[in-house]
Amino acid sequence: MFSYKIVLVGNFGVGKTSLIRRFVENSFSEEYLSTIGVSISKKTIDDATIMIWDIEGHTEFKPIYKQYLLGAKGFIIVADLLREESIDAIESHIKLSHEVVKEAPVCIALNKSDMPHTLDDEKLNHIKNLSPSVIKTLKTSAKNGDAVEELFLALNEVICRQLS
Repeated sequence: MFSYKIVLVGNFGVGKTSLIRRFVENSFSEEYLSTIGVSISKKTIDDATIMIWDIEGHTEFKPIYKQYLLGAKGFIIVADLLREESIDAIESHIKLSHEVVKEAPVCIALNKSDMPHTLDDEKLNHIKNLSPSVIKTLKTSAKNGDAVEELFLALNEVICRQLS
């Protein structure tokens, strides 16, 4: 039995909490609740218990931010397909995460795929190649569940392989 920590990182309002809620509880709420500090959820898959840390989106400039990342075995970087600045911030989120936990596997969630967006293939290919640690880049929707389970399971598979 494995037990490990993953951290969801991204700008405020990109859907980190909603992705976790969809994965852990299979639910979605239209109501926006901003995470203050950190929220921790737990999900067991086969022989792995995953501690899922949801970090508030405004913390990257606070000294405590890196403390939240310590001990993580992997990261999910979340961006909002409707907000270009959140997509542009993916690279800095990866770099900051790897300052604390070098070479940890990363999945990228391009969230809110249920909404009309303008992300072109060129930009998508650029995102996929930001770091050799990026194992999967998916367009996700916490609202309808598209690719949410696939996202978490892909990261789980890589981490469990590393831990065994």
